[in-house]
Amino acid sequence: MTAKREHKVSKKTARRDFTTVGAFLIVYSLIVLIIPYFLRSFLALTSPEIVSDNLFYYGIYFIIILFGTLLPFFMMRKYAKLPFKKFNHGSSISFVEIMVQTIVFFTASLVLTYLSNIVFTRFGLGDKLIAGIGFSYEGNNLNNWLYVFMLVLVSPILEEYAFRGVLMHTLSKYGKLFGLIASSIIFALAHVNFAEMLPAFAMGYLLGGITLRYKSIRPTIIIHILFNLFIYGLCILPSSIAQYMAYGLVAVFVLSLYFIVSGKFQGVQIVTLRNSRITNTLFYTSWTVVLAMILMIVSTCLRTFVAL
Repeated sequence: MTAKREHKVSKKTARRDFTTVGAFLIVYSLIVLIIPYFLRSFLALTSPEIVSDNLFYYGIYFIIILFGTLLPFFMMRKYAKLPFKKFNHGSSISFVEIMVQTIVFFTASLVLTYLSNIVFTRFGLGDKLIAGIGFSYEGNNLNNWLYVFMLVLVSPILEEYAFRGVLMHTLSKYGKLFGLIASSIIFALAHVNFAEMLPAFAMGYLLGGITLRYKSIRPTIIIHILFNLFIYGLCILPSSIAQYMAYGLVAVFVLSLYFIVSGKFQGVQIVTLRNSRITNTLFYTSWTVVLAMILMIVSTCLRTFVAL
């Protein structure tokens, strides 16, 4: 599959569009990433009983995540005049295809997560496993049904709608490869964990490629849910059984290699536009985009180095 060459646009239009997109990302960063940190810190000092009541606290968090994701990305979609059906319609993907895509996605994500954790553990920044945006696989949360519901179902749907649906398609006006990479970078930074950023970028890139290939976020929603569910299952698995999971993972990796080598796994092929360098320069120097990325990095530093 080869993407069609996008129409040319002026630098003035690109600057305006990127500034507006960055503004929406600032709103997202403040509501979803920054405010929850300071809210939890404030409640821990003034009303510790709320923080200790996980169900009530995650109820508040659920509302913040839902509102903070849907509002800015809905506004972004309206600004870009992007029809919802543009990225959310029936896909021609078969059951076999989605299983092939899922297995390859699992393999790449888990391998990169493992390698990233090895590196960052040397600096004391390792994490257990890759998590959805705003979530961590902590043992004291895994028994909370609302937390699990948000982690396994809500988070994948919101992330696919926001990043693969709205953000990637909005930026793809300036080139599909540009939209794919830029949305993957923002997705990685929004994970507020240094050890997760490389795997999250790979996840964003692979899921974005699947979205472009099948012209829908529905397959990626399914794959993302299955991945989060799989990781959650690993976390709650009894230690007596967990040791045997290594054999299953090896089998998955071998199967993934077979799909790649045999050609059963096919990624999306995208034409690189000649003006891509100018597009990248305009986007990554837009003051609102830069500020949004700084807010994401600050949020990561707060959660990593500043204990609540």
